Amino acid sequence: MRLKIFALTGAAALVLTACTTKEEQAQDGTTNTSTGGVVREEAKAETETPPVTPMPAATVIQSQPGPDGSQVDLLSVKVTGDILTVTLRCSSPERYNRETIRVAQVSVIDDATSQRIGVLKDNEGNAMVSNLSRSSSPDNDNMMVDCTSKPGVMWAKFPAPPATSPTVSINLPGVAPFDGIPVQR
Repeated sequence: MRLKIFALTGAAALVLTACTTKEEQAQDGTTNTSTGGVVREEAKAETETPPVTPMPAATVIQSQPGPDGSQVDLLSVKVTGDILTVTLRCSSPERYNRETIRVAQVSVIDDATSQRIGVLKDNEGNAMVSNLSRSSSPDNDNMMVDCTSKPGVMWAKFPAPPATSPTVSINLPGVAPFDGIPVQR
């Protein structure tokens, strides 16, 4: 029995001797750890960078008061090809401020010709707006707008006014008009 205990104690001492750890400082500032012939290198702490670069804050072209104390910010009025895209952001101090806007009441006015331009429709007859809520009649289609404490982005697409029209006015029900807005081309 003593022989077995002595053999186990000796084997444990041999294992511990073989597992001694040796640390060395490398020239590049990393630490090399050596354990019984195995070398482990600890990486230097890298500077923390966000995994995704955040988008720059949107530049507000103009702000207008909206329904129920909300604020509507005009972010972009841009022509791509033959389509004018209007992008807006709605925010409100109220936590649950959601609005329904009738698409038929959303328009752009060509300031040069005073022509009212309605929202474009796709091949199936759907209005080209964000958060479309279809009804049985296309004239009653709605754009759902979420103006909660986190600003909600909304957009609508229109036929582009001619290049000779440098500005447009944008009209949404319940929101003061955005007048004389330069068109980005």
